[in-house]
Amino acid sequence: MKTHPITKIAVLLLLALATLRGNADILSPGMEANDTVGLIKSLETRNGFSAQFWMTTDEQVFLTWAKSSSIRSLKPTIQAKRNVPIFLALFLANPGVKSVVAPVSGRINNSSDVTFDLYIISPNGALSLANKQRVAWKGTPPSPGLVFLAKDRGVLSFEVIDPLGEYTIVLVVRDNVRKVDMKLSRKLELVD
Repeated sequence: MKTHPITKIAVLLLLALATLRGNADILSPGMEANDTVGLIKSLETRNGFSAQFWMTTDEQVFLTWAKSSSIRSLKPTIQAKRNVPIFLALFLANPGVKSVVAPVSGRINNSSDVTFDLYIISPNGALSLANKQRVAWKGTPPSPGLVFLAKDRGVLSFEVIDPLGEYTIVLVVRDNVRKVDMKLSRKLELVD
């Protein structure tokens, strides 16, 4: 029996993330399809490309990943406090690949190009941050079918002037080779 390539990638992504604690959800709590930012998910696969993101206050996650390309446990953050950094962990699998000619050598190399825009929507529905064209992956493509951590992790921090309440963190991920855009989102509650 043949397995569809998208199914293989989705299974690999889920297996790689299966080591996460049981309280780490795939769909974020409190999110509804009719939300003002549209259908909201933290995991998406389109045209063979997959992306998922988590928020955590544990910066060790990135050091662990750098050493072993795996995470044994991830403490997902759904509540934030002022002046405590929140790190965005964006996971990618199977980005598009294009051939490019190296300028000096004339050699043909494979390359991937994935960027993302970061938006923060405040509790009153207003856009409080738009940070565009962040690099998730550029250059030599990752191995097909494996999960990779984006190069730019993004850091959020709330200050005294930020109102308490539920924020929506939105990443618009773009595979610039496959011409695929995906909107990923999670809720984050700012508390005292």
